[in-house]
Amino acid sequence: MRLRPTAWVLALACLAGAAAADPARAQDEPPPPETTFVDEFADSLASAFAPRWAGPRVEWPAPHARPASHGRLRSTLRPVNVHVGERATVAGAEDALRALEEAHAFLEREGWPLPPPDGGAGGTAGFDLYLAPVAPEDSEADSAEDRDPVQVGYDAPLGWGGLDAATSFVVVDPDATERTIVRPCVISAYVRATLLAADPAEARAWRRATGDYVAWLLTGRFGCSDRGVVRHQRESYRTWVGDAPDSGPGGALFLAMLSARTDGLTGRFIRDLWSGAPQLTWEGDQLRSAPDLWQVINVVMELGDDPLERLLEEFAVARYFVGGERSAGAPLSLTRGLPDEAVVPVVGRTRFEELPRRFEPDELELEPWGSAYLEVDTRQAAAGSRLRIWLRGEMGVGWSLIAVRLGANGEERGRVRAPVRPLNPRSYIPLELTDDQTAKVVVVVTNMGGRLADADDPDDHVRAFRLILDDGEDDE
Repeated sequence: MRLRPTAWVLALACLAGAAAADPARAQDEPPPPETTFVDEFADSLASAFAPRWAGPRVEWPAPHARPASHGRLRSTLRPVNVHVGERATVAGAEDALRALEEAHAFLEREGWPLPPPDGGAGGTAGFDLYLAPVAPEDSEADSAEDRDPVQVGYDAPLGWGGLDAATSFVVVDPDATERTIVRPCVISAYVRATLLAADPAEARAWRRATGDYVAWLLTGRFGCSDRGVVRHQRESYRTWVGDAPDSGPGGALFLAMLSARTDGLTGRFIRDLWSGAPQLTWEGDQLRSAPDLWQVINVVMELGDDPLERLLEEFAVARYFVGGERSAGAPLSLTRGLPDEAVVPVVGRTRFEELPRRFEPDELELEPWGSAYLEVDTRQAAAGSRLRIWLRGEMGVGWSLIAVRLGANGEERGRVRAPVRPLNPRSYIPLELTDDQTAKVVVVVTNMGGRLADADDPDDHVRAFRLILDDGEDDE
């Protein structure tokens, strides 16, 4: 009979115990040393079967002290409180409390995580929001206008929780309590704090993205300012959510598009994604960071027969239809509500009669999942003409190439995509202009990256490309 390893150890231990109990041997042999071979063998075997984590780890978020409170407003409806500092106004505090109650009610009703009790920190039994200045060093924005007026902090890890967790609070700058922005800003801040409490290992950019997304669901505004979404659109070469701290607003737009595709803008699909990300760290000072939200999205979409790669291609096309005349052909209605200035740039324009042309955008490199756009005016092209498009990208990543035909009113009349080939940076599309109703062709190029993105780590798969277009009159 073959013994299992644990039975093996027990059997050896019993034999050792019997030998030690034998009086004859006890007289002939010296007492065994304190650490025997059996002990060492058992220890090594136990450590071999002990749970180990060889995946990525991240540091705990930087701790922040709670600011001074000069007074507070307590909700009589929800376990939330607003503390005021020197610059806060009574009207701003009241508006902030109403927004905080609205955010808590939504999360509670929809089954999102809620912040755990903080043991009376802040002098209250519930969650605490502070209206106090946010230090400039707590924001990595280039300018004061782009600086995030929200700072999420935590007091201590949550010892009695089943997974990694912490008690959290949030600080909102009093300048963000103007009536036009206080509601979406406070909602975003509260959601970020609840997610930090539930999953401190997740990237800050993802927490901001989700907070801004929930604020948009409830108010129609992406958090404290739409400037972040506008900037992300105008810098379409950037990734959706990466390690840059200011990539959160781009992630909010990504989550809004994903929600429109999966849950009808109820937020439930996004909520369920977060339920798959929290971890349990049983040893060490750093937190387990996998699976992160990108990994969860990748697996869930794959299981739903809607791969992430195709999803990213669809979103690369959808974000083109923002602003002015472009919004007429928007495949997602939510993009029609974005500010007109949130237009993606066009790296080149040409007319069909000017072909052949070569485009090699100067100093333009695409981050993984970043996109570039080129327009071809085809109003003078005869029916049955062919537009040939060659893409030559740099090595090391996959490349997506899509050609979208638009009518005179901007509506989409069809599209053609070349397959993404990770080991081949070349793509080709022979686009047939089957009728004379195609007024414009939009060429969309996307860097599909060399690995799955991770918002905790920099990704050096930044690559350049060039396009060659001709009118297809010559044989290939």
